[in-house]
Amino acid sequence: MHGKLRDSVSNFGAEQSGAIAIIFALAFFVLACFVGLAIDYGRAVNASAQVATALDAAVLAATEQMVDNSLNSITVQHNVAQYLDAEIGNPRMQGATYSGLKVVIDDTDGSIQLDVDVNVPTTLASLFHVNSMTFHKFNRTVYKVKNVELAMVLDTTGSMANNNKINELMTAAGQAIDILLPAGKANSNRIAVAPFSGAVNAGGFASAASGGLSIDCVTERTGADSYDDVSGATSPVGAVSVGGSDCPTQIITPLTQGGAALKAQINTFTPGGSTAGHIGLAWGWYLLSPNWNTIWPAASRPQPYANQQVIKAVVLMTDGMFNTSYNGVGSDVQALALCDAMKAAGIKIYTIGLELADNGSPDDVNAATLLTTCASPDGHGGKEFYSVASSVNLGAAFTSIAGKLSRLRLSQ
Repeated sequence: MHGKLRDSVSNFGAEQSGAIAIIFALAFFVLACFVGLAIDYGRAVNASAQVATALDAAVLAATEQMVDNSLNSITVQHNVAQYLDAEIGNPRMQGATYSGLKVVIDDTDGSIQLDVDVNVPTTLASLFHVNSMTFHKFNRTVYKVKNVELAMVLDTTGSMANNNKINELMTAAGQAIDILLPAGKANSNRIAVAPFSGAVNAGGFASAASGGLSIDCVTERTGADSYDDVSGATSPVGAVSVGGSDCPTQIITPLTQGGAALKAQINTFTPGGSTAGHIGLAWGWYLLSPNWNTIWPAASRPQPYANQQVIKAVVLMTDGMFNTSYNGVGSDVQALALCDAMKAAGIKIYTIGLELADNGSPDDVNAATLLTTCASPDGHGGKEFYSVASSVNLGAAFTSIAGKLSRLRLSQ
């Protein structure tokens, strides 16, 4: 009896051990499944987020194509697919693929919609016959197209003759014009140009703006309207006879859609004279101000400030410190007052400092400080100020600004 009892107990223990081993194996299998699924799910979620970001960019690109190039939905869908193909190949996408891409354009409410299924292959989970995870991604954007009114305030002073700067300016400004006024593509953007040196040459608009005191070159306005955009027909600008090299030969151009004509005009710029940057800034403002509409030709009249479908912007490019004024107040002081007033009126200001380090101390630092202070916030904690160390890089600054303005055109 005792022997049989011992055998029974022994057999029971063996059976229990076997059962525990099986339970442990099953538990390990389930745990491995969960771990594998968790790891692969994390990869899939990350890839899905990356695809969502790419989809956002694709929506914007599709909207730009549709608006600027008048493309139909089939062509836009093809272009979006090409865009996603390029993005999907990025390693951060975890080998994801997509299927079922649909692009729906609704001209009635001004919207574009993208639908796509994102398939992310698994790694560990594939051991348990879970070969992929699928996410459906959807993006719908309601857009309104804004138009850009841009004034280029361009330094044509004597120092622009150095280091081929004036020629690089011609090329760079032309590149920006090509982006905002592309040849053969209809849009409603308009660009004005205000070249300056020791004064501004307002050409045929000088008499109306100065109360008949000047037929070409004008200077700053004095009195209560020094830093506002009241029409020159109501409050005349200055007309000090500066003469000589401080009166530039290049004349302002009011807002126009004629990109080729603008580039041709800029290509005639010749450097000379000192730097009255505040006068250039003032005229950049006047060219964008609806208060000056009685002076500008009908096709060049700016839209009202209240028009939410218009972006008003100024690009100020200079290679030095502002050093010339005619009313006893420093050009830099007047420039900053004008910058503040322009920004308060809703005008976005981009500033470009060209080879500022080449100026003697303290102008090298003061010029950068002025341009940084003048510039509008960039939305990322910084300013829309571009410091360009060499004129060969000037084009990058101009094209960057033009690109930003192009993207701002699409209000989502």
